[in-house]
Amino acid sequence: MFKKIIPTPKNINLTNNDISFDATICPATCFAPAIEAFIDYAARTGINFATESNGAITVNKDDSLKNGEYKIIINNEGINLYAADLPGMNHAFASVLQLINKADAPQKFSLPEGTIHDCPDNWYRGLMVDLARAWHGYDYLLRYVDMCYFYKVAFLQLHFTDDQSYTLPSDLFPGLPTKDRHYTKEQIAKLSEYATARGVMIIPEIDVPGHCTSFKIAYPELFGTNGLICQHEDSMKAMKNLFGELCDMFPDSKYIHIGGDEAAIANWTTCEKCNEYIASKGIDVTIENKRLLSEMMLANFVSEMADAVFAKGRTPIVWEGFAKEVNHMVSRDIIVMSWENFYQTTPSLLEEGFNIINCTWKPMYIVAPVIIRSTQDVYDWNVNKWRAVHPESPYRNEPYEAAPTKAILGGQLLAWGDQLTIGYPSLQEAIAKESRLIQERVPYLAQNTWNTNKVMSYEEFADANEPINGKLEKLLAQWSTDNK
Repeated sequence: MFKKIIPTPKNINLTNNDISFDATICPATCFAPAIEAFIDYAARTGINFATESNGAITVNKDDSLKNGEYKIIINNEGINLYAADLPGMNHAFASVLQLINKADAPQKFSLPEGTIHDCPDNWYRGLMVDLARAWHGYDYLLRYVDMCYFYKVAFLQLHFTDDQSYTLPSDLFPGLPTKDRHYTKEQIAKLSEYATARGVMIIPEIDVPGHCTSFKIAYPELFGTNGLICQHEDSMKAMKNLFGELCDMFPDSKYIHIGGDEAAIANWTTCEKCNEYIASKGIDVTIENKRLLSEMMLANFVSEMADAVFAKGRTPIVWEGFAKEVNHMVSRDIIVMSWENFYQTTPSLLEEGFNIINCTWKPMYIVAPVIIRSTQDVYDWNVNKWRAVHPESPYRNEPYEAAPTKAILGGQLLAWGDQLTIGYPSLQEAIAKESRLIQERVPYLAQNTWNTNKVMSYEEFADANEPINGKLEKLLAQWSTDNK
C-alpha cells in the first residue's frame, strides 16, 4: 500500500478495505484555500465535491504538527486531515488525490481505510524553470505549480530574466519588459495567488549582474553596455528599486533570487564610474590584484542587492558565484545555491557557515535537447551529493558527498532553455518536450528531497510512479500546450 503515494510516507498503515463516501467536504475558514484547490483538482479527475457541514472530509488545525507535516485518518466515520499550516494541509490533500478512486455511482468516491502520518526530511524541495531564454506561455507556469503541488515540492523558482528577455512587467522601468515576451501584472498576481493557495512558494529571480543584455538594450545609459550591470549611484538605486518592485509583485514569496553568477566582473575594474562608486564604499580600487578587486566588487553588488531584499522583510538567494576570498563581505543570512563547484566549492561554503541548496549540474540539470540525465540518475542522487561539469571544478570526475548537515537545506531540479530555440523544429514542440522531461523527473526529485533514506529500488519506484503520474496527467489536461 505504501507505493500508492509519492513521495513515500514515513508512517502509513492502509488496508485493502476500500470505503465509499459521498463527495462532500466540510468548510473550514483556516484552510479554505487548500479546500478550494482540492475541489478544483478533484473536479479535473471527474469527482465533483460539494461543501457540507457534515461532509465526508474534515480538515483540522493541529498546532502540534511541524511545518509541512500532516496526518490522515480514514475510517467508516469519514476522512480527517490534520496539519498546522497551509502547506501541510495541501500535502494531506495531495495524498488524498493520489489515493482517491472514483466510484461507479455519481458523486461518490472511495479511499482505503487506514492512517498516514508524514513530514519532509528537507525543508527545501524545489523546481526551477528558465522562462527568459525561450518564451513559455502563461499556462505552463500554472502547469508547473500543479506538478509541485501533486508531488509536494515546496518551491518553484522562476528564472524571469536573462540576456534574451525580461519577462516581468515593470511600472518603474516600462521599457524593460521584452515585447511579446513578458507576463502582465494580472498574470503575475494570479500566479502568486494560485501557487500560495496550493502551498507552493514562488521564488522569483532577476539574474544580475550578468545575464543582462535585455537591461542594456532597454536602458543602456542606466545599466551600462559592458556585459554586466554597471555599479554607480543611479544604476544601483535602480536595481534596488527593481528588487523592491519584484517583492511587491510576489507578496507571499519569502525568498527572492538575486542571481550572482557568470558575470564578466573583470569589466568593472576598467570602468571609471564603477571604480569611483566602489571606492566610495571603502574598497581600495588601487590594489594590483585586479581579480581580487573584481571579486570584491561582485561581493559588494550581491550585498547591496541582498540588502534591498532584506529591507522588504524577505530572504535573498544567490547562485554560487563569488570567491572564497570575499566571503567576509557576504552575509550568512543569504542562502547560496551550490551548483558548479567552480566559483567556490561546496565544502568551502559549508565551512564558511553558509546555508546552501544542492543544485548540482549532474544529474539535476535539464538543458534540452543537449543535456538530459536519466530518471535513474536523478533517483540515485541525494541532497548531499554534487557532481560538476566545469573543467576546472575539483568534482568533475569524482563526485563530492558532504556529511549530512542542517546547513544543506535540500535540493532542486533545474530546467534551462539555452538550447530550446535551436534544438527542436518549433518553439511549441521544444517547450512541450521540456515540460514532459520535467514531469518525468519531478517525482524522483520529490522522493529524494522528502525522504533522505531510500525505501525501494529504482525499478520499484518507477513502477509505483506510473499510475500516480497518470493521475497527474488528468490534473494537467486543462492547460494549453500551444505556448501562447
